[in-house]
Amino acid sequence: MQRKIKLIILVSLLVGGAIVCAIRWKAWFVTPPAPIWEGDTINVSFNTFANDSILSSLQKENLDFLILGDIHSSMTSDDFNTLAKRHPNIQFWAQLGDWMERPSFYHEQLMYHSVSGTLFETLPIVAIPGNHEYEKGIIKQLYDNWKHIFPNPHNGPRRFLGTTYMVDFPSFRLFAIDTDGLQLFSDYTQVNFWLKKSIRETKSKFTIVLMHHPISSTAEGRMNPMMWLTFNGTLSEADVVFSGHDHNYARWEEKYENSFWNKKNSTVFVTTNASNKNYPVKDKEFDCSLSQIPVYEYLSVTKDKISIKTYELKTGKLVDEVTIKK
Repeated sequence: MQRKIKLIILVSLLVGGAIVCAIRWKAWFVTPPAPIWEGDTINVSFNTFANDSILSSLQKENLDFLILGDIHSSMTSDDFNTLAKRHPNIQFWAQLGDWMERPSFYHEQLMYHSVSGTLFETLPIVAIPGNHEYEKGIIKQLYDNWKHIFPNPHNGPRRFLGTTYMVDFPSFRLFAIDTDGLQLFSDYTQVNFWLKKSIRETKSKFTIVLMHHPISSTAEGRMNPMMWLTFNGTLSEADVVFSGHDHNYARWEEKYENSFWNKKNSTVFVTTNASNKNYPVKDKEFDCSLSQIPVYEYLSVTKDKISIKTYELKTGKLVDEVTIKK
């Protein structure tokens, strides 16, 4: 009798899973066809910290830079020029994935043309892929040209060279995590082991983590349980974590219980969005939250503090600010 019940439950789960996959097949596994690009063609490799001369030139205790979340092909060269005029002293910038709306030549060209002729064309960038840079499928594949566009450092986990990596500065260590490339259970464990070890090696430096998917979603129906189960403990040792994907802005601080053998500082989590695509913020207590309006972050890092200011992308209005001290 028990064997029959177990068999019925197993069959029901399999049938239910098959029905859900059939209903969501196009959304989950099929990349829509892209328009044909008809303008002039640009081929660019962005400046990254794989270039030793770029890394050496920015070995400074005080650094200012911008963080842009999802863009989804919605930012124009006017937007980038406005940011350059607003923050002329930034030394590099970071993008949290989903810059392209789809992994295609058409959207690649939109990306190039949006920064062509602006400060951001030559400014060093820390870039990670998002789920929209991956071809959909049962086994997802990163867009073929992405690693040429962003020739990133190869100092991360073996399976994720060029997409998961770190950049060292005198005052902080910056981590870039390719979360959409995590498909096997061993992918999660390999990246988490590398991240934990690398954070613990930083000693007195600040640690800043950039990832596409948040470990705790800020929008309804977009939870990533494997992200939380894998990285929650490790990220409790970081100072601040930035993520995109949920198409809204939210900041909160996680405070941890200390034990007599281990004293933990709190971790600041920020989910951000620079695109016109937006989702309402879920009904949860955040220190600050905002939806419907594209934003970005301006960071100023010294040896003893990180200053984070969030601005509306179009108007430059200050939305939120927080300081983390060492």
